[in-house]
Amino acid sequence: MCKSILEKKESPAVQAHINMSQGVINRMANNSANCKKWAVAILTALLALVADGKIGFSNLWICYIPTVLFFFLDCFYLGLERQLTKKQEELIEKINDGKDFEKDLFVVRPRTAKSFRQRVYAELKKFGKQFWRTIGGIISFSTLPFYGAMIVIIYFFCK
Repeated sequence: MCKSILEKKESPAVQAHINMSQGVINRMANNSANCKKWAVAILTALLALVADGKIGFSNLWICYIPTVLFFFLDCFYLGLERQLTKKQEELIEKINDGKDFEKDLFVVRPRTAKSFRQRVYAELKKFGKQFWRTIGGIISFSTLPFYGAMIVIIYFFCK
């Protein structure tokens, strides 16, 4: 039993699927890091314009716009990353439990519904799940302190 589970884990299809999933997870993590980099770069540029006198202190509220947009985009990527990590963990758990996992390999798109109403319902359900994953990303330790600090800095510059 143990040997067959080990053989399943070491099969080329399982290894390729896990590597593919890990590559997508890494891209989501890189996108999240890029959101932070761009937010800092844009905030720094706007604060430099304020320091040069090109933008008055009364217009500093503009700094909130890119900060909040990158905050939500970062949370979106974090939600996707968590979803993909959970799917990968579920696959490995199925393999460890000896359950049928072959149908989960290399699934790129969801199964399509037959009627228009079913497709709309499926899309709304998918959107709702992603929305709540994004909201969950807002209270994450990897986003809230970073963007919260940026918002606090903007607030004190605006005073």
